[in-house]
Amino acid sequence: MARRFEVIGDDGEVEGDVMGDVMGYGGPMGDYDGGAQVVGHDNYGNPIVVRGAAPGGHNVRVHRPGWRRGQLAPGVIAPDQGLLTLPMGNFTYTASAQTNTFQGQVQKPFRGERWLIRVVRTGATAIGTILAQLFVGTDLAMLDVASIDLESLANPQAFGVRMTMKPAQPGVFIRAITTLSVVLTGGDTIQVSLQLLGRNIH
Repeated sequence: MARRFEVIGDDGEVEGDVMGDVMGYGGPMGDYDGGAQVVGHDNYGNPIVVRGAAPGGHNVRVHRPGWRRGQLAPGVIAPDQGLLTLPMGNFTYTASAQTNTFQGQVQKPFRGERWLIRVVRTGATAIGTILAQLFVGTDLAMLDVASIDLESLANPQAFGVRMTMKPAQPGVFIRAITTLSVVLTGGDTIQVSLQLLGRNIH
């Protein structure tokens, strides 16, 4: 059946046949003012069709957000990489407990990048630096065996301070073996919370 429709931006009218759907998708073009227009394709090759554009108006191009592109099908997510945190534990140093091993065990492939630490000191002798050796499994994650200042490395306000640690497979422990540079006495304490940000396959 012949239909008459107006071409936007043209002073005249065009008469022609409207035959079925646009590329096999959706309903007849003649059911919508202004017809239908393919404005692009989604990640699966399906056309993105805009219908019913008002004369003089603008078609809206719809894009899938980047974080939705890893789908094999609606609701089925393909393996992807994410930036997640590995809890390394909490500990309170006291006069009778001056060393501690912080550790976290990964459940999926993981590569550590950024340490974060929170320290709360109580007492006159709670001034020591927290020194650490870092390990991924049995591999030293440092260029020498000497302990480093963990607070400087993991300071949340340290801009651009990050590492490219060795990837850890599921079940591997990541450890920070720590001690204090100044001995605590009396009832003084140093409370520490430690975590490691890194890239995880999920």
